[in-house]
Amino acid sequence: MEILKTINDWGKGTWFKYGLIDTIISMLIFLSIAYILKRLFRRYVEAHVKVNAQFINRIIKITLYTIAVYACLSLLTPFDSVLSKVWGSAGIIAVVIGFAAQESMGNFVNGILITTFKPFKIGDLVKVNNGEYEGYVVDISLRDTVIRTYENTKVIIPNSTMNKAVLENVSLNNNNKANFLTIDISYDSDIDKAMNIMSEEIRKHPDFLDARSKQDKAQGVNDVIIRLTSFNDSSITLRATVYSKTNAEGFAMLCDLRYSIKKRFDQEGIEFPYPHRSVIIKQEESSL
Repeated sequence: MEILKTINDWGKGTWFKYGLIDTIISMLIFLSIAYILKRLFRRYVEAHVKVNAQFINRIIKITLYTIAVYACLSLLTPFDSVLSKVWGSAGIIAVVIGFAAQESMGNFVNGILITTFKPFKIGDLVKVNNGEYEGYVVDISLRDTVIRTYENTKVIIPNSTMNKAVLENVSLNNNNKANFLTIDISYDSDIDKAMNIMSEEIRKHPDFLDARSKQDKAQGVNDVIIRLTSFNDSSITLRATVYSKTNAEGFAMLCDLRYSIKKRFDQEGIEFPYPHRSVIIKQEESSL
């Protein structure tokens, strides 16, 4: 016991306020409390917060460990003057940090706004600035938002940019994605026949989703609606709105439908327009 007391008294009053062993034990207690509270808060957030829980857990983690580190430093005598000066000049430091890190603080504040108002969450499919960036939200950190594109690359966008951007959240539309199937046919083709073929092929596709409400079904609204949208120089444009569960399924479905409709059109005599060019060759009569 005398040995432990001797070791504990080493540096007491000069380096440590309460002795070496007492200081080490106190530091371990502070860090353990921060760790336990972090895990408890994380379980609570994951159980009760369904949107952007990861972002909230990061803020809690930083706050708890900052307090724990401050408590540990307060046990060291050399840091007494430093910590007292920090508290005394906290206002000035806050102003300096604010000017020096305006962009970072702006991203942090915008991250909190995104988490609070929830224009999107992790897992949502979003289009930023009219399709400039498009993909799934995979992370919302203290500084930026990470989007995974269809090419499986990651686009890192500052939170301040995301909060000010024109944002289309595709996932908010009841998880149904409207896909436009546009096909041009020639003026000589049978329009009604072409529309019937398109409707039949759309209904046969396994990923086609009937998005009609109960009221629409009761009123006899068609599950596939095809409209003539424009008269072009050499073609007529037909457009169908085809619903799918996800954007990826919708893209694959449109590819399949173009293939099957092309084969049906060939069998039924529906022509696709293509450019024609007439070449006139003039021959000059040779003089006798």
